[in-house]
Amino acid sequence: MRRPLARVVSGLLTKKTSPRVKSVTSSVPLSFVLISQNIYPDPARVIAEAGRLGLGLAHEMGEPNVLNFRIEGGGDLIVMPVDTPHPDAATMPVGPASPEPSIIADHVGHIVATALNLPEEPMSHDVVMGIVTTALIHSSPAIAAMLGHGAIFHRSDMFAAFVEAAGTDIATEITVDITAARESEDRMSFLTHGLGRYGREEFYVTSLVNSNGALDYVMALAKLMITDQNKVLLTGDIVGRTPEEHILVQRVPSPIEGKPPVIRLDMDDSAAFAPKKTSWFRSNVGLLRKRR
Repeated sequence: MRRPLARVVSGLLTKKTSPRVKSVTSSVPLSFVLISQNIYPDPARVIAEAGRLGLGLAHEMGEPNVLNFRIEGGGDLIVMPVDTPHPDAATMPVGPASPEPSIIADHVGHIVATALNLPEEPMSHDVVMGIVTTALIHSSPAIAAMLGHGAIFHRSDMFAAFVEAAGTDIATEITVDITAARESEDRMSFLTHGLGRYGREEFYVTSLVNSNGALDYVMALAKLMITDQNKVLLTGDIVGRTPEEHILVQRVPSPIEGKPPVIRLDMDDSAAFAPKKTSWFRSNVGLLRKRR
């Protein structure tokens, strides 16, 4: 499902000048679906697809060309097809799960989904919007999708697959976006977008360009920070995927101007420092170390 890291490097990075996106944020739960044809989704199909994923919807009459649904358990959903391209999609950065820029550039319309009167819990919003958006993907000629707070568009098939795998849990792969940038001739970096919504710090992870597993590690860390709110990384801690890997936990200014500091992890750089011989231990499937 995920693009090979080599393709991420060759397709997404430009030396020193890769843009870092200013994340789109919204207090109202939104999502966007890019479509290759201006065909309106069938309300019955939307209801069936959402129900298959555990969310009940009921169609209500509304204005022409706008679909209105009542959400089981509370809330309302408004689905508005727009017969023009998304105004920002063609110029937004891309990530490892994004369609090729040429595919995004060729979309002819988009669908805006808005949820109102949902419970206040942000995680519930993300679960609902993930399911709603996946239902719209399966009910339209979709090519890409993103949540309203997102930084990048995801391939529609990957977006749907992540949500379907998560079930009624949060699909962190679509709620926490990741962008990549070139750091030097032989190093690159990954930056998360979205952990701050859960009261967590963003990750800024660097690795060798030809490194294996860096992207997967960032995704695993993001998931862990959301699913285990008690997990803490202290500055100076050592983390790693294996007992032999030693990565120093640092806190540095964000690459995005005006954003809070981020947790920096430099992978494939064990020789840069000598790990302290202290009583560390590893937990959570080798992701983190904690002080005793």
